Amino acid sequence: MNAVALSIQLLIAVQEGNSVSLTINELGSISVDQLSNDLNNVDERKAFWINCYNAFTQILLKEKSPDLLSQTSRTAFFSSKDIIIGGQALSLNDIEHGMLRHSSVWWSKGHLRKIAPTDFEKKFRVPLDYRIHFALNCGAKSCPAIRFYDPKQMDDQLDLAMNSFLSSDVEYDKRTKTVTVSKIFDWYRGDFGGKKGIINLLWSHHLIPDDRKIKLNFREYDWSVLLHKFDA
Repeated sequence: MNAVALSIQLLIAVQEGNSVSLTINELGSISVDQLSNDLNNVDERKAFWINCYNAFTQILLKEKSPDLLSQTSRTAFFSSKDIIIGGQALSLNDIEHGMLRHSSVWWSKGHLRKIAPTDFEKKFRVPLDYRIHFALNCGAKSCPAIRFYDPKQMDDQLDLAMNSFLSSDVEYDKRTKTVTVSKIFDWYRGDFGGKKGIINLLWSHHLIPDDRKIKLNFREYDWSVLLHKFDA
């Protein structure tokens, strides 16, 4: 089966509560050559890694029951290399920051890149697209909803995910000229082009007035575990 189809199959199994072991084994044993053939353009790689990230997050949260409210436990959970794809041991961080954020250093707020990413990562990573932050679900209450991503509809689906998240999450106070946004924008501010880029994004979506003196406030992230947050 095609790699992208396997990633969708895995996510469907998670959503429906079916066994995931066979699909996990197929993803683990798939050859690098087949991955190369199946993921031969950016949209195919984006869809594959987003679907895998969202599926494995749900699977591993159920298996391990980490305390996401604890930063120590959270760091260990997302850094643990419990995922095998194409014979490579990967962590959720490897998928998010290596593959989907083009070898970014996860703690650098989007300002640093890895010095020596693996050959596997260099082969299958994608150029940075800040919209992926609205597509990844880390299993916490404040995360965006989970969708199934199809390479043929990537741009439309990522736009939908972004618009949906922004419309429900952004709050603007006219009196104080303060806009409150998700902590995601703070953690990855470099991905969005810094404060100016964030303000421009919000303005382009008609969420704030055309006023560059607007203050940014980052909402605290609710790390309470919330599984199965699939888009309705």
